[in-house]
Amino acid sequence: MHPDEWNREDALKFEIDFPCNAMDRGFEGLEEMLEIIEATGEDFRPRRMSLNRRKLKYSRQKLRERLHEATFQKSTSIHLLCDRFSETWYSLGFFEGHENVRSSVILRVNPFMVFSEPDKGEERAQHLLNLARVFASRFPVTYGFAHSITDAVMDMTDEQMRELLPQEIDRVHWLNLYGPRMVESIGRERMLSTPAFLLEELPGGAVLWLTRPTPVDFASEEARLAQARALVHLRPELKLEDTLATLRHRSLAFVPVEPRFDSDIADLLTLTLQRSGLHKKHWDVERLNQYHPPQPSEWLPAHQAPKTDVPDVPEAIRLYEHQYAEQLAALLHTEVPSVMKGSPESLPQIDYFLWWRGWGHQLPEAERELLIDSLGAYLGMVMVHTLGGTWVPRRKQAEAAVIVGDKAWLPFLRARHLVQSRQAVLDFSLTQLFRHARRSVR
Repeated sequence: MHPDEWNREDALKFEIDFPCNAMDRGFEGLEEMLEIIEATGEDFRPRRMSLNRRKLKYSRQKLRERLHEATFQKSTSIHLLCDRFSETWYSLGFFEGHENVRSSVILRVNPFMVFSEPDKGEERAQHLLNLARVFASRFPVTYGFAHSITDAVMDMTDEQMRELLPQEIDRVHWLNLYGPRMVESIGRERMLSTPAFLLEELPGGAVLWLTRPTPVDFASEEARLAQARALVHLRPELKLEDTLATLRHRSLAFVPVEPRFDSDIADLLTLTLQRSGLHKKHWDVERLNQYHPPQPSEWLPAHQAPKTDVPDVPEAIRLYEHQYAEQLAALLHTEVPSVMKGSPESLPQIDYFLWWRGWGHQLPEAERELLIDSLGAYLGMVMVHTLGGTWVPRRKQAEAAVIVGDKAWLPFLRARHLVQSRQAVLDFSLTQLFRHARRSVR
């Protein structure tokens, strides 16, 4: 897999925080920020704006007229959308409070790889550098950065994620902007001697510096060494080897791992990766490559299967297929549309939904029993209609079987095993049992 494909969900985040509310001067303070943003460059120029979930064509005059729609109590939040790339937008926030007067400008650029385009990447990086320079020259700043959003938050604790501003320097980025208070707390002399690709003092006492020429080079060995040297310089108590080891481990997240999943549930495991996120996908693929579910135990040789003991076999089958199985379709048709077709292709989707939502083991007992009935009946129905199987209804539901070839499969028992836990969905998937049954008649 090409790295660009592997890392396609990554985005660049550019953020600057200010220790003041720019809206104290009314729309004029906001307008000064808008002037800076509009001059950023064609690629990052806003074209539309989102106010109270309504998307409108962007203009300063229209924003002035509708600014009240973006204000709630003592905060104002404005979203400006750029059309050049798929999901690129600015978020401007203004907050007024006893101990929390601040403003922020965030630019999210997605896809991140637009900065690696041969003819435009360096120019776009320069636009971000200029954006930081101009903001820091015209407004007091507290802190700012630009970096891969995945790498920027990797390994952060919940407490660090909640912090508006870093309480200490625990990582450095491609672009780093330290306001005067932060610079003085480090020591201006030490700050100005930081090993960096570029370092500039800005009006007002802020310092702007880059670790590498462009933002795309953040996970290479050279970039990690530059980040480690800068971080250890700013925090002498850290050790270069330990810091570098942490950074190298983070770089693995951006290295593709080819999936080699168990063929019986490969599509199900691939679906679970949708919940991994780039920050842990590398390790999840490695783990899932080693995973093989237990061999199905929910079957008997056909000649050993108990014969039906229900008084009305057609009525029992009708109950399975026209009440229980349709009950599952009614329950999942929105989240899993393929359930309406009653096809084998729907089974991985159903398994994935149950794994994702963790329904089985979380439901009250009565609802869990209904889910078991629905899942077992649906699986049995698919086996009957696509594999030429035959229902053998039993009063005790777990004993009800579908005869396929020389084996009697127990779909209700399988469903009971599946709903025990989230891991049980993978260990006892509907998908795997069906595929074993299908192979048994080939």
